[in-house]
Amino acid sequence: MFLRLPDGRTVAYTENGYRGDLVEQNAPVERLQRAYDAMRDLALPPAESRKFVLATMEDVPCDLST
Repeated sequence: MFLRLPDGRTVAYTENGYRGDLVEQNAPVERLQRAYDAMRDLALPPAESRKFVLATMEDVPCDLST
């Protein structure tokens, strides 16, 4: 998550299964922003994502007995 502060700076908050970190230094924030932008550019639009997930669920066998 990226946050624009009242003073104009941008900070990033990252989180994983073990901890969260607030990143305040410009260079790491810029790297995270570039990585986020690259992933967002590769993502399908929401409607296509939904179709993809539903199609994948239909193709994967599911054993409901467990």
